[in-house]
Amino acid sequence: MIHHLPERLDLLATAEAGRTLQGCIPVARLERVVSALASNEGDLQVALELGKDPAGIRYLAGTIQGEVMLKCQRCLEPVSRTLDLKFRLGLVRDETLASSLPERYEALVVTGEPGIIADIVSDEVLLALPLVPLHAEDDSDCREFLKDYQPGDEARESPFAVLAGLKQKQP
Repeated sequence: MIHHLPERLDLLATAEAGRTLQGCIPVARLERVVSALASNEGDLQVALELGKDPAGIRYLAGTIQGEVMLKCQRCLEPVSRTLDLKFRLGLVRDETLASSLPERYEALVVTGEPGIIADIVSDEVLLALPLVPLHAEDDSDCREFLKDYQPGDEARESPFAVLAGLKQKQP
């Protein structure tokens, strides 16, 4: 087991050799993920296993654990989300081979260039983030905001009714 995550890795050769890697990736290094977060602080623990299964399919299996800070879309305050992700990717040389992978694998197209570990981690984290991050309903951070928000119970006049009224006033 290698206790260091390189920046780039020849995924096919490493899978052929059957290696396990683990280490930390700072959240700030995940450029595509940072734009969806409230803060780029913290680290994610990443473990990667590369190998070949009995059918000869090269794979990359991994786990990502850690915490990220998102912005609650209700109160616009930071909300913490714990990540505990598991993934299994089948390594293929082109997209036409992706459809031949068994269902237990998601396809990862590998070119002749070394794979960037931060990009692979970014993809998995982005897939796991909620589309609309919110505090839990019982969370005190949002309760103060919700206490002040009272949806209008009074019946509002339809804007189209106002337009109809204007139309009737014309000669």
